[in-house]
Amino acid sequence: MTGTPTPTAPLFEPFAPGTVHHPLAAPLRPVRAVADEVRVRYPTRLNAMALQPGAIAGDHHLIYDAGEVVLSVARYHHVRVRRREPGAGLLLDPGVRRPELVEHAARIMCAALGADPDLEIGVDSDRLPVHAGFGSSSSLIAAVAAAVNHLHGCPVDRADLLPYLTGNHGEEHGGRPGLLTPVQCIGGSAASGLYPGGLQVVAGRSTVVLAVPVPERLTLVIGVPTSLEERPTDELMAAEVAHFDRFRATGERWAPTIAFRMLHEAMPAALRGDLAPLGSLVFDYRFRMGSIENCSFSHPGLTELAGEVESLWHEKAATVLALSSVGPAFFALTDDPDRCAGRFAELDMDVIHARPHNGTYEETGTPR
Repeated sequence: MTGTPTPTAPLFEPFAPGTVHHPLAAPLRPVRAVADEVRVRYPTRLNAMALQPGAIAGDHHLIYDAGEVVLSVARYHHVRVRRREPGAGLLLDPGVRRPELVEHAARIMCAALGADPDLEIGVDSDRLPVHAGFGSSSSLIAAVAAAVNHLHGCPVDRADLLPYLTGNHGEEHGGRPGLLTPVQCIGGSAASGLYPGGLQVVAGRSTVVLAVPVPERLTLVIGVPTSLEERPTDELMAAEVAHFDRFRATGERWAPTIAFRMLHEAMPAALRGDLAPLGSLVFDYRFRMGSIENCSFSHPGLTELAGEVESLWHEKAATVLALSSVGPAFFALTDDPDRCAGRFAELDMDVIHARPHNGTYEETGTPR
């Protein structure tokens, strides 16, 4: 992906599935499939914090200088891709629950490969709430694209695939069925399956600068408000746009502090297996630098809920405690899962237990 953001690009203009906004920097010659079928499982992710949050605001024609800290989660998209006869076209299994996203992923990946989308695709995703902070949309697109790439022998390197996916991301529009709308995509969901390590730091332009394993003693406890109501993407984006000034203000005030602490404290310690400095930075970003207030549009009472959740930090029950993305899910990376789960339940939250995923996406099973 090359070039600079297009200043005249319409703000969040909807588009058809399969639209390629930013081609691969080095286009490939047409690539043929090397197998008849592949099956993969692709992890989801939790977003602990943004880096340079002010760069999230605005469309920027789907290119973002922001970064993020993500945790890869052992809740998976299970994808099956089977080759069809030439000219047979793209066929989605009737059980596919988000067909626009699956179609989009398959078509943009085939465009990158110079291949016709003569494929049959099935997807079975582990249950996760939509629009709650799990990156379920972007990880689904990444999962399908990675599976198609795998079917063709992985000719697109992960360092090229990651920005290609973020630069062409979209989610169901909601108000206009059959179309997608641009949504800020920094790269953490795709990186979680393309790069090893349960904890990753993704810097500007979807560049992974750190990937380390999460210690085995730590597990994830996730709390989702039981009152969560699924809202369409276009409605959520309109609410987020109204808060863009807050994102910019947070970036202008705190970006230098975040960058210094990340580079000189959190990242070196994480390389030594110590996640405490990172956890401290994440807590300050979320609970002290205005991040949760910025994200309050995602759920009524989010700021008040955060005030109740933060007791887990003061009790030293969590190594990392954060809102995920813009929420409303909160999560704790912890060696005391019972205490964290109990606190979330007391706050009328559905509790999800999950393991960090320290690998990449995986091929599963041998096709019959």
